[in-house]
Amino acid sequence: MLRQRPFRLLYVGQTSSVIGDAIVPIALAFAVLDLTDSASVLGIVLAARIVPTVALLLAGGVIADRVGRRSLMLVCDVVRFCSQLLLGTLLLTGHASITTMIVLQLVAGTAAAFFQPASTGLIAEVVAPGDLQRANGMMGLSENTAWTIGPAIGGILVSFVSPGAALIADGLTYGISGIALYLLRLPAKTRGADGPAPSMIHELREGWEEFRSRTWLWTLVAWCAGFHLLVLPAWQVFGPSVSKAELGGASAWAVITTCAGLGSIIGGIVALRMRPRFILRASFVPLGLYGLQLLALAAAAPVPLIGAAALISNIGLSMFNVFMLTAMQQNVPLAAMSRVSSYEWLGSIGLLPVGQALIGPAALVTSPTTMLIAGAVWMFGTPALLYAVRSARDLRAVSESAPDAQVAAVG
Repeated sequence: MLRQRPFRLLYVGQTSSVIGDAIVPIALAFAVLDLTDSASVLGIVLAARIVPTVALLLAGGVIADRVGRRSLMLVCDVVRFCSQLLLGTLLLTGHASITTMIVLQLVAGTAAAFFQPASTGLIAEVVAPGDLQRANGMMGLSENTAWTIGPAIGGILVSFVSPGAALIADGLTYGISGIALYLLRLPAKTRGADGPAPSMIHELREGWEEFRSRTWLWTLVAWCAGFHLLVLPAWQVFGPSVSKAELGGASAWAVITTCAGLGSIIGGIVALRMRPRFILRASFVPLGLYGLQLLALAAAAPVPLIGAAALISNIGLSMFNVFMLTAMQQNVPLAAMSRVSSYEWLGSIGLLPVGQALIGPAALVTSPTTMLIAGAVWMFGTPALLYAVRSARDLRAVSESAPDAQVAAVG
């Protein structure tokens, strides 16, 4: 796959960008905790990055299907390059506040709303359907490696320099991604010449029909919504706060997130090598093991034990991400891919800012331990929930010998 120049450039650019993304959580977390020592405020800052993404995803999907996806992603990289460099500089010079952090995360989140749907469509535009699982496996493996390297870099920069230095490093990764996208050349995107382009509302309806007609897709998205409401916010907010209070601070959290990244790498390797007959079913049981890291954190176990649990937990999550993305790219027409992706992203992460904003106050009423255990219970019940969806468990993979035309099967 890497011998193909378009895919190689996309691969290099996205790997660089994800390294930066992996730096952000630890940098933002300890920047906020240093200023406020409040898990609730941390949740609000994290939510600020997601809110505009959720609000603008549908528009981002329509625009990505209308214009060149590469060009749109390039603009988004420039915006994020500038916003992260500015925030890092403000932190280094002592001029940052919670307000400026929220505003600049809103800017970065706005760019992400247009970048993500375009990225999903661009992979399918560059790679033939029969090669999509391999391409997504390689991209997933690269991203998971980045999520291993990124927290380690972030932990070193936060511990020995400052959170501001980590965020400047994040901005530079968007610059590298932008250069790679600039060098990527694809045929010009054309539309039919039968009349004016359809309205945005019309195109959103078309995308919605493609999305809702696939039961396996919208039911898995519904599960993802629960994950992003309850499970991920608990890990994102209480992970840094427990690490700071009981485990030794940023260095402990960097070790734990690095172990999680190693698990994701293993999951990516498994997904790259597997050729399951039923593409989604293979990840259901491993996905449920994500609850292990939540239980270990709830118990404030020793860092090596939490790290081991995080490694095991993220194998299945990585497999699920690769297989679900491949299934969508193999079964949705390319012309509607970014719009369907925007509905998938909106449904999946739409409740994440709600969870991030409410998880802290909810823990004040109950406790962080209670919220972490609740997330673990959700994950342990996941395999049974997903297996109950017949169209999900029985969805077949497209073989590498399939023709290049997009498969448009309805599940």
